[in-house]
Amino acid sequence: MNPQELLRNAHIDKSSFVPLYIQLRDIIKDLINTGDLKPGDQIPSENELSSAFNISRMTVRQASQELLREGYINIRRGEGTFVNSVPHTQMLLKLEGFSTEMAKLGYRSHSRVLDVEKIEAFESYEMAYSGLSKQPGEPIIRIRRVRYVEDTPFALESSYLSLRTGAGLMEPRLADDVSIYNYIENDLHIRLSRADHTIQPGLADKNIADLLEIETGSPILKLRGTTFSMNNEPIEYLEGIYRGDKYELKVVITK
Repeated sequence: MNPQELLRNAHIDKSSFVPLYIQLRDIIKDLINTGDLKPGDQIPSENELSSAFNISRMTVRQASQELLREGYINIRRGEGTFVNSVPHTQMLLKLEGFSTEMAKLGYRSHSRVLDVEKIEAFESYEMAYSGLSKQPGEPIIRIRRVRYVEDTPFALESSYLSLRTGAGLMEPRLADDVSIYNYIENDLHIRLSRADHTIQPGLADKNIADLLEIETGSPILKLRGTTFSMNNEPIEYLEGIYRGDKYELKVVITK
């Protein structure tokens, strides 16, 4: 079956809140991930996709740019667009701020700061101290935020920073729309390089359920890990709790 026939079986829902270019991107990604579109296969042209789904060429171009950025396709000038023949790895999580990543997916997001405080209780925050390579008695900064997408609470995140890194976020009170990653890279000129995270399932207790507006006992995903600078210095230790009904973790394994 050629690509045009495969795409003929796909459907874009124009009544959905998911942007049209995201839907088209995901249709093509799924065809590639399942092997229906193989490395070297040519993707239908902008005109063909625009006509097939009754969408604008600009929408098709946005979807193509997303696929290109994620390594699924390559564009040969004068020839067309092809499924990438170079094996690629889709990252489970990207080293980008929450707002940046949601914006790239086409969603409107914002945060609500719960509290920003300096803590020195090593026994209560031993994992954060370990993640930041700090010793008992050294103060560290904790920033707790609820993350929203389209006005729905999606996640509860606690960011831990050294006093040197986080002091500038304490006074005046951290604004809800401030990006910690942008502050670290643009204001402090610390370039981030990688993050080591672990993820495990769990169930929401009453406090978490109230903040995320879900039922107590609802499934959640719990993330813990450290983000490092280019010099391999631990910069942020993150504890995230994500709604199980809103997040899915997708792993693509290629040989």
